[in-house]
Amino acid sequence: MIQNVVPVVSAILGKINIMRIRTFGFLLFLVFFVSPAQARHKKPSEKAIAQTTVHSLSENDQRVFDYYYLEALNLKQQKKYDAAFNMFRYCVTLDSLNAQAWYEISTFYNNLEQTDLGLKAMEKAFSLDNNEWYALGLANMYLSLNKNSEAIVLYENLVKSKPEDENLLYRLAGLYEQVENPKAAIHAFDQVERLIGKNESVSFEKYKIYKQMGDSKKAIQEIESLCADNPYDVNYILLMGDAWMDLGNSSKALAQYEAAKTMDPQNPAVALSFADYYNQTGDSLAAQKQLNIVLTNPNTDVETILNIFSPILTSSMETADSIKIPGYFDLLLERHPNEYKIRHLHVQWLLQKGQKQEAKKELRTVLDLNPNQLQAWKTYLELNAETNNQVEVRKICTDALTYFPKEPVFWFYLGLTWITNDAGVSEDKEMQLKAIEYFQKAISVSSPDDKFFISRVYGLIGDSYLILKDKVAAFEYYEKSLEVYPENILVLNNYAYYLSEEGGDLAKAERMSRKTIDAEPKNATYLDTFAWIFFKEEKYGLARIYIERAINNEKDSSSVILEHYGDILWFSGEQDAARAQWKKATGLQNPSEILLQKAETGVYAKP
Repeated sequence: MIQNVVPVVSAILGKINIMRIRTFGFLLFLVFFVSPAQARHKKPSEKAIAQTTVHSLSENDQRVFDYYYLEALNLKQQKKYDAAFNMFRYCVTLDSLNAQAWYEISTFYNNLEQTDLGLKAMEKAFSLDNNEWYALGLANMYLSLNKNSEAIVLYENLVKSKPEDENLLYRLAGLYEQVENPKAAIHAFDQVERLIGKNESVSFEKYKIYKQMGDSKKAIQEIESLCADNPYDVNYILLMGDAWMDLGNSSKALAQYEAAKTMDPQNPAVALSFADYYNQTGDSLAAQKQLNIVLTNPNTDVETILNIFSPILTSSMETADSIKIPGYFDLLLERHPNEYKIRHLHVQWLLQKGQKQEAKKELRTVLDLNPNQLQAWKTYLELNAETNNQVEVRKICTDALTYFPKEPVFWFYLGLTWITNDAGVSEDKEMQLKAIEYFQKAISVSSPDDKFFISRVYGLIGDSYLILKDKVAAFEYYEKSLEVYPENILVLNNYAYYLSEEGGDLAKAERMSRKTIDAEPKNATYLDTFAWIFFKEEKYGLARIYIERAINNEKDSSSVILEHYGDILWFSGEQDAARAQWKKATGLQNPSEILLQKAETGVYAKP
């Protein structure tokens, strides 16, 4: 859709209710954006197949053309784009002078990123019917191809035909700026002002152009003209000061700031202007004092505080000034105890400093003040999950789901809290069924594109079913997990290990396990699984190679891996070495009953 162009001037951070010119910390720019255009630039009706170029078809040929053109429009409406495109191309074989058909063909070529063909088709449409709609479409295509001069010609002609349309003038002025024709841009903005009167957006843009041209006199005149209607408005007095400062005349800028201070000494914008002035003139201590005045001024709104304080916070991380930050926060929170945005900034600072306990407390306050903050809940959950406090994590997830019932992460962690208890993995049936219920809920609210997450949750459901000794259901969910995301190595490892333990398809288990060690060749757990599958296949030589790799890569010795090593040694004919490994394994955490039996009797025993 071709669209009108209107200007928007950015709101400049830091000042209250006024646009700033100062290049220190602030930027002034004019952004042109596109808005719906049917009201002014009306596209020719798709139903009335008008042909403005003088040519004629026979009555029969016209009926044939109308039939196929309307059929093409219907196909397009039905989103049958291939068929519609072919039909429009057929239409121009029936009537090569129909502008609308060429226009439609152009849009298809552009969507297919065949811009050269799209441009030719649009040029053809415009040559047949030079209406405003096609002119704007062609101009936009020229601009997308950096053919600014050609676009300017079209806009100049449009302005001639519609001199009262300020939107066209805005766009034309912007194009003149792009091709570095400042005088033409100024002329276009002057025409806008003749239509709509004095306008801040236009004045600022003309100021910028005059400054770039090196004409400081005319630049300041633009701001003076803008401020003339508001001689007693402190914001406009400050604006004049900003303009003088921007043009390098600090003495005149200071005079404006002093006048503003006399008029309204409690206005935080005045102190902010002085802070900018002192920064520009190299007096950092005076600038800091003025910023403190702004931050502690009860009239300063929270957004302004954040705009000022956030850069200070960022820069202080790299300097000795960081020791001053806690004092700033004490001051701000004393004056604004219920402003959650300030507290959230405090949380970020505490986390950067590694103060996680303090961050957790502050986050709790943030959420009490405003619980509708998804990222804050996620951060709070993450910090508590690190401490493995299942009860607290469960409460956080339950509370968060009150506000965000469709966030899968909270259902996921809620499920995790039911898998284990204080003693580790729980074999309690009710707990595992609750975990499965919450995992299923996590999947139901997940995006289908989040395949790794869904695969991970399916794998955990499989683990829960194994704990419940429902092997069929467990293996079913492992299969689902790998169907969604075949490279889920955690599930591949667990599935392979339990297949070997349950006397399942060992060849399949070996294939899955091999993928895990290909992905992580130094993972002791995956190496142990691979070794154990070879043991089950009675390939003791291979089993020994991989179990010894597992031990060499294990950071903390495991009773399971050492027990497996002993079993492999036993069937490799090294019974004494096997007994030594079994005995060593009993001294580690959570030795199994069968391990204790083997260590005591000195004889291998099946589980």
